Amino acid sequence: MSCCGSKRAQLSGGGFVEGRMQERIAEAEPRYAPPPRERTGRTFVYNGDSTLTVRGAVSGTAYRFMRPGVRLEVAADDVFAMLAEPDLRPEAVS
Repeated sequence: MSCCGSKRAQLSGGGFVEGRMQERIAEAEPRYAPPPRERTGRTFVYNGDSTLTVRGAVSGTAYRFMRPGVRLEVAADDVFAMLAEPDLRPEAVS
């Protein structure tokens, strides 16, 4: 039986180029990427008894809470680590 003129290979997604098999690569469809969120800091309130100094885990900034009730703005990169401090609580977002 004779060859079908390479039509079977072309239909199956491949093609012949100069006697060699070439794979066809389907282009990936572009995916929707949402715009990046604006990263803003968060205000924390100190509820401890004395002075507290906490160093930001990412930025390295030293946050010093001098007395109970002090509110400080914490950089967005450091917010997650500050949530672990028992004497600090994030101020309610309104």
